[in-house]
Amino acid sequence: MSRTHHSHWYGRPNDHLQLPLQGSFALRIFLCFALAYFISYAFRTINVVIAPDLVRDLQISNADLGLLSSAYFVGFGMTQIPLGLALDRFGPRITEAWVMTLAVIGAIIFALAENFNTLVIARVLIGMGVSACLMAAFSGFRAWYAPSQQGQLASAMLVFGTSGALASTWPVHLVTPYIGWRGVFLVLAGLSFLAILILYFGLPVRKQHQQHQQHQQHQQHQQTNHEVSNVKANLSWDSYRPILTNPFFWRILPLGTFCYGGFIAIQTLWFGPWLIEVMEYHPSTAAQIVFGFNTVLLFAYLFNAWILPKLAKRGVDTMRYMTWMVGASMIMQACAYFWQTPLVWIWWYLFAITCASFVLAQSIIVLYFPKHYSGRVSTTYNLTLFIGAFIVQWGIGHLLDLGIALGWKKSSAYDLALVVFLVVQIAGFIWFLIAPKYFPATFFRDDEAEDDVVKI
Repeated sequence: MSRTHHSHWYGRPNDHLQLPLQGSFALRIFLCFALAYFISYAFRTINVVIAPDLVRDLQISNADLGLLSSAYFVGFGMTQIPLGLALDRFGPRITEAWVMTLAVIGAIIFALAENFNTLVIARVLIGMGVSACLMAAFSGFRAWYAPSQQGQLASAMLVFGTSGALASTWPVHLVTPYIGWRGVFLVLAGLSFLAILILYFGLPVRKQHQQHQQHQQHQQHQQTNHEVSNVKANLSWDSYRPILTNPFFWRILPLGTFCYGGFIAIQTLWFGPWLIEVMEYHPSTAAQIVFGFNTVLLFAYLFNAWILPKLAKRGVDTMRYMTWMVGASMIMQACAYFWQTPLVWIWWYLFAITCASFVLAQSIIVLYFPKHYSGRVSTTYNLTLFIGAFIVQWGIGHLLDLGIALGWKKSSAYDLALVVFLVVQIAGFIWFLIAPKYFPATFFRDDEAEDDVVKI
């Protein structure tokens, strides 16, 4: 038994598509996911530019600003486990479209908020609402596209995500004097609603197959020590045991939690204030540098999508490439944080090039499990990523306030926070390198027979 696919766009519910998806239809499905992720990344990074306005209008401290931005990650993290279950049970279309309605509600509340507590609640709702944008895409990619395309698709998604980050930096800085930060969030609410419509009418629709129960019983009898059984997705130990007991999950965990999660914390909040308060750039100049950083990041994702297939032909797999780039990112960060010259932006841009490889870990880990585990695997790993983002984003704010309370200069307080962050990353990278010697990874044979039929 195999999944079949139909399309609302073509109005032919009985026409089946061959897997893996190819051609223009594959591109259309990708673009449905990409638009939603563009918007989600704009939500994620918007505080970098509007932070001075929020501090001025609401009189909030550095710790409050860190908490406000981290509230996004709290909402994001709260939904990851139920999101993974929903993706494996109901598919990307229904899950992402319904979850994203929370982002619309949150953006409207944020735009109308008059106090800090309301902003935090709104930010949590926004984080919950966009939590499915990348995970639903990874789940769909794992089900509908070839395994060899996973790294390319992940990098291509980040191209659109980074484009959203670009749109939320210098362009937002230009329009904010005219519509204000409240108007910016009303625009984002409207774009989110548009994305919901595109997702609902553009993505595959899941339909239960009439022989589902018979197939389920057959699968249970075929379980072996090297195969994950087709356990119904639910909140139970049996459902998550193959993930949480897999050595590779624990090997790659620090890269998501501290490297990628920490990068998100820097990109979405502390990069802009660091440029203003440490390097003493004018806010408009800082916004331009942040815009340039995200532009370089975008081209780095494009480069990864282009280079990965070529490296594979030469025997260099995605894992090895990612390892090289993560190691290089440690060096670039050290130079960017502590080599504070007028040309410091060069080191930040080199950091952007190397950190573009962090997302490859998410495309790698789903390949260690069968397709019917893709939602749970991607969201469980993603949960650890955003736990790290929350810890780093809020932790830097507290270390800054601590340093200032001790009478330090702001630049010295930033140095303290960033050196702690860098040391933790280096420790996590060392664990990633040595873990295979002690905990060999386990692969599971993918079961290509599916327990239901997908209708588009």
